[in-house]
Amino acid sequence: MEKRFTEQSIIGDIVAQFPKASDIFKAYKIDFCCGGQRPLKEAIQERNLDSKAILEQLNTLYAQSLEKDEKNWSEASYSELIDHIIQKHHRYLAEELPNLSPYVT
Repeated sequence: MEKRFTEQSIIGDIVAQFPKASDIFKAYKIDFCCGGQRPLKEAIQERNLDSKAILEQLNTLYAQSLEKDEKNWSEASYSELIDHIIQKHHRYLAEELPNLSPYVT
């Protein structure tokens, strides 16, 4: 598995690159908004959290988001293709953006 994020990754940059990471940060009460301009390591140490577990969750969730479909979409019907695009590429934005809006100024 690719290690996209490390302890040195900036928290705000992680969420900017991978909005779903905000769910993990919220679960661990890691500030990714106002306190997001610092390395993840600082927030993990401040809260006495397990760095390895958090990084594993982040990188696993990120890798899962990149998994490719094996379907030949050039042979799919238009309605099947549209449904796939909405579910795969648009749904997560509809879920994540409202949750992130309170953190945006």
